[in-house]
Amino acid sequence: MNVTDPTDHHRRRDTERVEMALAAGAIVGTWFWDIANDRVTVDDGLAHAFGLDLAATQRELPLKQILQSVHPDDHDGLVEAINGAMARGGRYAHQYRTRNADGEYRWLEAIGRVDLGPTGQAHGFHGVLIDIDERRQVEAERNQAQALLRSFVEAAPGVVYAKDRQGRLLIGNHGTTELIGLPPDEYVGRTDAELLNDPAQAAAVMAADERIMASGESEQLEEAVSFPDGRRAHWLSTKAPLRDADGNVVGLIGTSLDITARKDAEARHQEIEERYRLAARATNDAIWDWRMADGEVIWNEALATLFGHTTMETDAQWWLDHIHPDDRARIDTDIHQVIDGDGTTWSGEYRFRRADGSYASVLDRGAVLRGANGEPLRMIGAMLDLTARKSAEAALAESEERLRFATDAGDMGFWDVDLVNDLLIWPPRTKAMFGISADVEVHMQDFLDGLHPLDREATLAAFAAAADPAQRAVYDVEYRTVGKEDGVVRWVAATGRGHFEGERCVRVVGVAIEVTARKQAEARLQELNEHLESRVAEEVAERTRVEDALRQSQKMEAVGQLTGGIAHDFNNMLAAVIGPLDLLAMRLGESDPLVTRYIDMAIDGANRAAQLTQRLLAFSRQQPLQPVPVDANRLVAGMADLFAHSLGASIRLETTLAPDLWLTFADANQLENVILNLAVNARDAMPGGGRLAVETCNCTVDAGSTETHPGVPRGEYILVTVSDNGAGMSAEVIAKAFDPFFTTKQVGQGTGLGLSQVYGFVKQSAGHVKLCSVIGEGTTVKLYLPRLLAEAAVAEAPLVNGSPLPDGGRELVLVVEDEPAVRQFSVEALTALGYDVLSAEGAAPALALLDGHPDIALLFTDVVMPEVNGRELADEALRRRPDLKVLFTTGYSRNALERDGVIDPGVQVIGKPFSVETLATRVRAVLSDAH
Repeated sequence: MNVTDPTDHHRRRDTERVEMALAAGAIVGTWFWDIANDRVTVDDGLAHAFGLDLAATQRELPLKQILQSVHPDDHDGLVEAINGAMARGGRYAHQYRTRNADGEYRWLEAIGRVDLGPTGQAHGFHGVLIDIDERRQVEAERNQAQALLRSFVEAAPGVVYAKDRQGRLLIGNHGTTELIGLPPDEYVGRTDAELLNDPAQAAAVMAADERIMASGESEQLEEAVSFPDGRRAHWLSTKAPLRDADGNVVGLIGTSLDITARKDAEARHQEIEERYRLAARATNDAIWDWRMADGEVIWNEALATLFGHTTMETDAQWWLDHIHPDDRARIDTDIHQVIDGDGTTWSGEYRFRRADGSYASVLDRGAVLRGANGEPLRMIGAMLDLTARKSAEAALAESEERLRFATDAGDMGFWDVDLVNDLLIWPPRTKAMFGISADVEVHMQDFLDGLHPLDREATLAAFAAAADPAQRAVYDVEYRTVGKEDGVVRWVAATGRGHFEGERCVRVVGVAIEVTARKQAEARLQELNEHLESRVAEEVAERTRVEDALRQSQKMEAVGQLTGGIAHDFNNMLAAVIGPLDLLAMRLGESDPLVTRYIDMAIDGANRAAQLTQRLLAFSRQQPLQPVPVDANRLVAGMADLFAHSLGASIRLETTLAPDLWLTFADANQLENVILNLAVNARDAMPGGGRLAVETCNCTVDAGSTETHPGVPRGEYILVTVSDNGAGMSAEVIAKAFDPFFTTKQVGQGTGLGLSQVYGFVKQSAGHVKLCSVIGEGTTVKLYLPRLLAEAAVAEAPLVNGSPLPDGGRELVLVVEDEPAVRQFSVEALTALGYDVLSAEGAAPALALLDGHPDIALLFTDVVMPEVNGRELADEALRRRPDLKVLFTTGYSRNALERDGVIDPGVQVIGKPFSVETLATRVRAVLSDAH
């Protein structure tokens, strides 16, 4: 409200204008500040937004009283922004929170203007307030989703990536960068054929990718890869089709984990298995391997050699059934106590039935292999035939002489300790076990000295127990000896018994068997067990990593679907804002400059929001492009007025246009926006003024110039260079310059999408962009756009808006839109343009109206609708009315809809949000098309 009007008539007229702007839904309040008198006049909306008494709208307040409602965290920044605006004059915009009449803080954006007097002193400050609380929430959620996506990708182990339908990389994590050997900005947008040094490897990877995308099914496969440093590795890759919101395959996502160590472990395991097999064949023991999962038992050849059973595979019940009935229950109980408990080893003696029906006395030993949670997985053991030892013990009872003869003839040593006379009797075989020659006299000290230090205590204790009249224990031990003459360590199994006269032990007699080979086999078996445990642990860990990677890829796909839906809904909301503002401006005309300015400000804000969506699409390479042959010289020359209005008088512009410049194939409007964007960035880097240079030239990158143009593939390009002599950037800023939402500007001075939009456009146009900068010297950005070799007509420079709206006929137009606000605006806009309009919210009522009104000339329909989409509606409508004209509208990009098969190339599409001017032009063009 302008309180400087002296008359009530003018005051009432200004009030009516503000109320009309408020009715448009964009402005929540207005103010005027008489700076000289420090009096601020506010309206009801601003009073509510600042929690002021409504009576305040009837009087003028000092600025300090109003600022009491500003959030404490935002107060100083607001005061600084106001002071800055008063110092420089002109446009003012700032965002902050205020406590409203309901007692809650909400985000507002204040947009206004400071008027300066002839002396440069500020005297008036007026403006409007816009409620941006929901927008700030949407931006915060979007930023969180972006950060979460980046965190997911970088935190994933191994290589994580996504590709489009043509095999071009869309995103990659640190593992991807390490594998390719290039930074992301050099491999994103390129295929494996362009990146991998091994053509055969690249062809195999791309063929597998194409197979998965064509089948629509996930696969897990092993791939051989080569690193840039020459290393070769094996990767376990899990690949799945990348689908859009409608389930259509639009690319591929994948994860790859290095399994080189696992492959090496498998090779080592095979080697160990082979050694185990050879050892099992070489030993006299019956080796068995019992798998707990299904009860299967595998035997070596000794089962046939020792016991006559020719089978190599049985189950555990077969083994139990062949144990003597008197021993069966005992052995079954003992072995399951070890298996079902937490034991690791078991041993037992029992009688085992041979193939001929006789029984052999055996000593059986086994080791349990357990999983990560302690569950039993396998048990491996060896069955020693004790028949010979039992026979020897029986013979010893009959006759000592016969036993000595038998032991001499057999492979065992006899020993006799005479405790009364302190004599030791060893035959040559027993002496050999202690490394003593056959003709050397031995004494009890030779036995004591020959025991291994680690086994001496237990062996002597067993001997003492056997000679103790109170215990009369059986002397049954295994120990190591250290050869007296040769120093060789041998394992000996000794068994004996004391002979007593009354309560006195006079002799201890027994036999000894060298079991070195058996012990070595047991050691190898233990080593095998340890390797098997390690392998099981590795397999479990590998499976856990693959499952985690799969869950990660699923989360990434969900984030992508959410982002697409938000962009579509955001465009629908903007369509319901920009269109009605256009209609309001058309109706008001130039009758009220103040209201017109407010409307222009609102339209400008909405258009900037629409540009934000387009920039997001540009970075993701989904913006709708219309490439044509472009003469960059003509385009830059035609931007003279744009440069003049955008750069200001303090910037000196220099353009150097190369003669005979080649043509390129690009979207002329987007290229103009990119160059202008770079020019504005350069302007902001030179606040005190400076030089801005825009140059064009032909550029050929070949084997001799790759160092001059690092990272740019060989070929012919047109090169557009934009350079300044401003503040420059640090290495840290350069590394993040193309990242979306990264900016060095203050809050409110940019979205952080400028350079990411440049990057997205150039990459989508099959080009390359390079950024060079030095602190204090300036920044240079080079755009490499491929040369157009075909002969083609050059596109004209983009036209400037401002042409009169085309006149609408009296044709009947059917509007089909499921969003009520957009549908209402479309109907009112077409009606204002002079058309007769019918509307429907879906396909079923639309077809009914089409059948009932044969004079409908144009079907104007949204593409994405529930149940029946716009494409299906148009197909049915054209089947009924082949002469019907169709114009589609959508919040998605045309590129994405064509790629997904929703619409065909060549059909007429108008993107949301659209202005009345755009709607009028496209509707008239479709209706006037004779084809």
